[in-house]
Amino acid sequence: NLAPRIDWVGISQQGYILTYSREDAALCSYSVNGRLLKRQPVQDYLRCFLFSEDGTVLVTGGEGRVLTWRWVHDLTLANDGAREGFEAVVDGRCEASHVPAFPGAIRSLAMSKNERHIVVGLETGELYILAPDSNYLRQRLQKQLEYLGFY
Repeated sequence: NLAPRIDWVGISQQGYILTYSREDAALCSYSVNGRLLKRQPVQDYLRCFLFSEDGTVLVTGGEGRVLTWRWVHDLTLANDGAREGFEAVVDGRCEASHVPAFPGAIRSLAMSKNERHIVVGLETGELYILAPDSNYLRQRLQKQLEYLGFY
C-alpha cells in the first residue's frame, strides 16, 4: 500500500513541516521530528502556498478561486486569536469598490513586507492586490508587542 504522492512540502519558521497531496486531497502538518499532527482534507485543487511572515499561517489558493488562511499547527481556519476579525476564506470580491470575485484559478501568491498586501496571480493573467484590514494589522502588532513583553 503506497502513500499518496506529495505535490508540495514547506517548512514554517517554527519548524512545522506541511505537505499537500492532490491525490489524497489533503494538507498535513508534521512536527519537526516527523510526527503527524493533523491531516486536513481540502475541497480545492491547490496550486500555490505561502507562509505568513511569522510562519504561523499558511495561505493557499488554487482551482477553487479562493484564498484560505490556516494555522500551520492544526490546519484549522485562521480567523481567531491574533487573526480575529479577519476572514480566513477570501474570493477577492470587494463590493464597496465594485471589484468582482477572482475570475480564474489562482496560480501564484506573493506577500509584501509586514503582510500589508497580498498579490494574487490568476490563470487569466490578471493580478489582484489585497490589503488586509488595518484593524487586523494593528491588533497583530499589539499581540506581538505583548508577546515580546511590551504593554
